[in-house]
Amino acid sequence: MAEVCRGENEPTRDRYFGSWWNAFEVPVSSVCAGPLVRADLDDKTYDRLLNLVTTCPHAEVAYAKARLPLARDSTGTITGVSPEEGLAYRSEQFGGHVTIAGRTSEAPALASARIAREMIRAALLRGGWTFLHASGVVHDGQVLLTFGSKGAGKTTTALLLAGRGAQLHANERVFVKVVGGEPRVLPWPPAAALGLGLLDALGLFDVVRARLQAGEQLHPTQHRDVTDALLAGRREPLWEPGGKRERKVQVFPDQFDTWFGMRPASIPPPCRP
Repeated sequence: MAEVCRGENEPTRDRYFGSWWNAFEVPVSSVCAGPLVRADLDDKTYDRLLNLVTTCPHAEVAYAKARLPLARDSTGTITGVSPEEGLAYRSEQFGGHVTIAGRTSEAPALASARIAREMIRAALLRGGWTFLHASGVVHDGQVLLTFGSKGAGKTTTALLLAGRGAQLHANERVFVKVVGGEPRVLPWPPAAALGLGLLDALGLFDVVRARLQAGEQLHPTQHRDVTDALLAGRREPLWEPGGKRERKVQVFPDQFDTWFGMRPASIPPPCRP
């Protein structure tokens, strides 16, 4: 699988590559089947697909917290447009790839990473891995998983253990598979959404605030209200309109190590051709 996203911020993308992945970049030209996800900064394509969807019968779903009208043609090709994000998606059933067009450079970069991640998850499931909704840490070569419903404390447990010497393995997603009679657990980059209250309880609020004041940045999906609260020193939880979902601090995988001193679990490096 290859991913192309012209106009993408290179350092932001590279932060998802590390010892927790046995993945590395290759030239797109070296992939025989071509890219499975292609994303471009392309106003003309976005406008064309927006017109296509809005002028024909279409359904409407929510995707990544945004409204996404969808249209399907006779060949099975699905086109979706997110006007709020300035994004258009086109999935061709027979071509086996997804094309993304955006009006700003950041939006297609995030969208391509999101879809590529889901393609990796699908490939793992097809390969016999089982998905578990759990957090995990590694200690003395053993994996400790924490299960529970939303808000039960999975992330809190993992971060407390990581703060005491364990390696972060996963925050929400864990993949397991029995190989040779032994269970194997696959590391997943522990990017996480942390509430302001949890950040404060873990003693990390001032760390994050100082980093932001020094000009560093958290994940671009973070709501501006959260950034403003951090800079202002406000530690109480922030809620979306309606009060059903908390707006949280969005942390890159590498920031657990560089900001908090919590090392991610690693796997052996890949065998390069």
